[in-house]
Amino acid sequence: GRVDRFRDRLQLDVRSLEPADEDAAALTPGLRRDADELDGFLEFLGRELSHEGLRTLVARFLDDERFRARLRELPASPDVHHDYAGGLLEHTVAVATICRDAAQVHPRLRADLLVAAALLHDVGRTLELGRPPTFRPTTEGRLLGHVQLGIRLIESRADSLDRDVLAELVHAVAVHHDGRAARTAEAAVLYHANQLDAVAATKPAA
Repeated sequence: GRVDRFRDRLQLDVRSLEPADEDAAALTPGLRRDADELDGFLEFLGRELSHEGLRTLVARFLDDERFRARLRELPASPDVHHDYAGGLLEHTVAVATICRDAAQVHPRLRADLLVAAALLHDVGRTLELGRPPTFRPTTEGRLLGHVQLGIRLIESRADSLDRDVLAELVHAVAVHHDGRAARTAEAAVLYHANQLDAVAATKPAA
């Protein structure tokens, strides 16, 4: 094939196709940071939680090998931000780190609740998206979306968590794309941290 210009944009004019022996997933864009280093940060953030119920809940996700593998192979948000394999892991660590720092600057925030919500805010992506390299939505992903799926996942593993704390956690996860619906400071901070990381990762830089 060849590259042509059409309406001031480049386009690929494909003349012929041949099968390749390569795994298609290996040819797609990948993480910008070291995956093992990010995994280490993820575990550090989870272990740092002092609230027993929240630490136990987060540990149930971090101890799940299938879940950890999905973080490494999925994007955070296809065609929007961190839209490459491992972007979900990168984005999760970044948002949780921003939230942790915000709680240190503002001690009035409940740090454990905020960081736990940040670590779990996109867990629904692991059920919403299919395998690389296309990441096509699953049936339930297309119908329910990652927020609803994430809430279901969290609630299914939260039997040891106090119901009031669970309600606060689920609320923060539920509104992390809608800051106007936030009813707590922690939910509002999570919303802004999520937005900040998405903009920082995608806004064109000089």
